[in-house]
Amino acid sequence: MRQRTLLALVGGVVFIGVGIATLPASLVTSHLPPEITLEGVSGSIWSGAADTVRLRGAPLGSASWTAEPLSLLAGQLNYHLEVASPEGFVRGRLGASLGGALSGDEIELDLPIAALGGTATGNGWAGELAGTIHSISLEHGWPVRLAGAFTASKLRPPGAEVTIGSYALDFDAPTVPGQLTGRVRDTDSPLIVRAQLVIKADRSFSLEGDVTPRPGAPPAVMQAVAFLGAPDAAGRRQFMLGGSL
Repeated sequence: MRQRTLLALVGGVVFIGVGIATLPASLVTSHLPPEITLEGVSGSIWSGAADTVRLRGAPLGSASWTAEPLSLLAGQLNYHLEVASPEGFVRGRLGASLGGALSGDEIELDLPIAALGGTATGNGWAGELAGTIHSISLEHGWPVRLAGAFTASKLRPPGAEVTIGSYALDFDAPTVPGQLTGRVRDTDSPLIVRAQLVIKADRSFSLEGDVTPRPGAPPAVMQAVAFLGAPDAAGRRQFMLGGSL
């Protein structure tokens, strides 16, 4: 009886796998979040490619994906995905459960901030973003759980002619459902920064902390933080930013 059950299970997985393998890759586009679009799609859902991936209209590069057949035994379909361009890459594993939930793990990325679209580039920020998403869960195309470590380097504020250095952003597994909380600190910068970034389910965000110019910081950097007001006795200036993504 156990052998028959096992054979039936394996046969079912093979049947589903063969069925998926024959589905056109164009069906992928109908299940993507609205912020992501694919152009020039070819192949199948099992193994395919796209000439261009766009995030909020900004091109990220070409894409390719390959399914992991054995993941069907766990009730979901995992993919190895890679998006590449001359400016950077995103690669890692993404999965979709039979119920439609999306998740990913060990996703590496190295991209110009301009490629991300949204608030940051809309306000004229420039720089590079690199790091690893250790785990992520999405609902309706929006992350509700995120653990990862990132570095934003060569950051240049809107209208500035000089960069303000590099900063680390670390996300731990959330303790508040649907809310992402990250820690921000300087890594190579004329500024000492300690801050907390909170991203809520309604896509609003807040960044709150303090900043202190290092001894010998360039005059342009000193002027950039002067708008925050007078420093405290330790030379720290408090700041708080907010908006939506």
